Amino acid sequence: LSPDRKERLDALGFVWDPITEQWEEGFSKLLKFHKREGHCLVRRGHKEDGFRLAIWVGNQRKKKDRLIPDRKERLDALGFVWDPHKEAWEEGFSKLLKFHKREGHCLVKQRHKEDDLKLGNWVSTQRRNRDRLSPDRIERLDALDFVWDPITAKFEESFSKLVQFKETEGHCGVPRGFKLGGF
Repeated sequence: LSPDRKERLDALGFVWDPITEQWEEGFSKLLKFHKREGHCLVRRGHKEDGFRLAIWVGNQRKKKDRLIPDRKERLDALGFVWDPHKEAWEEGFSKLLKFHKREGHCLVKQRHKEDDLKLGNWVSTQRRNRDRLSPDRIERLDALDFVWDPITAKFEESFSKLVQFKETEGHCGVPRGFKLGGF
């Protein structure tokens, strides 16, 4: 183009590189979100000033290995979460560690919350999805003596106490109110 034509197009705000323009708009919206929320975990369907930020974030995750290095570095500098599922699992495990350190076990009650995380639900999910967990995650949970089947564990504890009771008393007629491991 002649300099005159280029100048006239520039005066109109003509976008010469729409892909870069769109990326920069998404990044600016993410910056705004991050400044307000303190993180980059944009929930599904979220729009920032009408901009579909959740979709933009999802696209960055999908394109991670193809992103221009400068863009990836800028996202990393914000603490961008590339794998939110892994991040959520690590947060749950971190809260379980805290619980274990304080309580000495991993038998978390279903409705228990640790800080803002529903830890009881997280623990139940791990038990339910054991067959789909990576060997590394199973090993990390096992290192905490994680109880995969709390009903069986409670039965075995009570049965062991009943055996001790019988050895001591000579019978299994446990008096009312006597506790055998919680049953």
